[in-house]
Amino acid sequence: MQHIILLPWRIIQGFIDKTGMYRIVTIALLILTALSVLLGFLGLLPYSGVEQLISLSAVVLVSFVTNILFARFWRVSANHESALITALILFFLIIPARLVDFTDQWIIASVAVLAIASKFLIVRNKQHIVNPAAFGVLIFWSICAFFPGIDNFEAIWWAGTPVLFIPLLILGGLVVMKVRRWSLVLSFLSVGFVVFLLEAWGFGLDLSKEASRYFLSGPSLFLAFFMLTEPFTTPPTKKLQMTYGAFVGFISQTTIFMPYFVASSEIALIIGNLIFYPTTLRRKLILPLESFRKIADSTYEFIFQKPQGLSFKAGQYLEWMLHHDESDSRGVRRYFTIASSPTEPTLRVAMKIPKEKGSTYKKKMLSMKVGDTIIASQLAGDFLLPKDVEKKLGFIAGGIGITPFRSHLKYMVDSGNIHDTVLFCSNNTHDEISYSDFFEVVKTQMPLQIVQVISKEELGGEYETGFITEEILRRRVPDFAERYWYLSGPPGMVNAYSKLLSKLNVPTSHIIKDYFPGLA
Repeated sequence: MQHIILLPWRIIQGFIDKTGMYRIVTIALLILTALSVLLGFLGLLPYSGVEQLISLSAVVLVSFVTNILFARFWRVSANHESALITALILFFLIIPARLVDFTDQWIIASVAVLAIASKFLIVRNKQHIVNPAAFGVLIFWSICAFFPGIDNFEAIWWAGTPVLFIPLLILGGLVVMKVRRWSLVLSFLSVGFVVFLLEAWGFGLDLSKEASRYFLSGPSLFLAFFMLTEPFTTPPTKKLQMTYGAFVGFISQTTIFMPYFVASSEIALIIGNLIFYPTTLRRKLILPLESFRKIADSTYEFIFQKPQGLSFKAGQYLEWMLHHDESDSRGVRRYFTIASSPTEPTLRVAMKIPKEKGSTYKKKMLSMKVGDTIIASQLAGDFLLPKDVEKKLGFIAGGIGITPFRSHLKYMVDSGNIHDTVLFCSNNTHDEISYSDFFEVVKTQMPLQIVQVISKEELGGEYETGFITEEILRRRVPDFAERYWYLSGPPGMVNAYSKLLSKLNVPTSHIIKDYFPGLA
């Protein structure tokens, strides 16, 4: 029975892991749009199916055309999927066009132009600063406010309706599951909800009725799921993300700015983007390839030039964008941990590239030549070493999950901030072991014990066979309960070993899991 219940969940999780983040967002928005149009034809929404289709056609067409024109003028690749995502978000922010009113289509087109243009104009070092959809709405609203001849305009966020609540909750939840931003979303919703209730209480409203309205009829869920989580404008660490979410949640619901301006949801998001902008990687990195090599069976390391002034912490990751024609459903972007230490003069990234059925992205990686470039951005990650060097560490790596540990150990050696460390490397076969020569050198430079665990071969000697068990932990690491355990690899492996450590009374605060955005 439990297996039957878990099966749909595993299918969904497998699909999410194998699909790129932007593709997940696109699919979720397209499904939500299709449901909305259907509900419009059934008369369950205030806007008919025909009105919605008119709006949808206008916003998508204008967004695509604007995106292509700006991309050609700036001589950059036109990211059509990004333009589609912005268009679909705007579709749910602006009131659908009435059948007989051309003004509605003009408004939709104008906001779309402003939103897409902001991706090319409101940038610094090739990195856009604010959420494009929110910016387009805000600028058009400002134009209307300062020019009396133009009718007043405001975004109504009509996705926030009881009829769409369940689809929005499910589809938005899948997006947040993909990007691993639950702490950001929950801090935004909880703070916003509390402030919303306090404001309602201050105005003498019925709190029982208002409580449900926050979730069923307001912009909060759509904003949280599809706009607040935008990677380019999101701070890099969990603590900063929670602070960012709480800040935007507060601004979006408070009335303390009423004498000066109305802090609408789009204004709150823009303010949050600007306030937290200094915490993000404030540029896109154009990285030329210096060399690449095979480091294990079907596993390759790519070494890129490190830009001057780039600062990161051991264990963090970047989004790596590699444009190529006819990309598959996984898209042109991936998240990979930086395998090099901040102390090294180059940026290293390693990945497993299957001999068959590999993605178009990874095939393109293998075809790169020295001097070819890749675009990196969105530096982030909380998989960081503790500052106290007295803390003993335990690392468990599954397959290519070894990359952050190469960064950690190289940093320890170079910086002198050395922890007593034990490293478990879990692989299917001996030939899949990555960076073995590197770790053997590190063993001579710091207190490091390496345990190789091979699941599909029996090698004997110092090698463990199968999977890491309680017996292996107790035998190899008698003081395991004192250590801080870092887990990196496929989600199933990370979750299994996290449960094992918890079962052995290792405190939850001593178990640190790497961010893993999926096989895509």
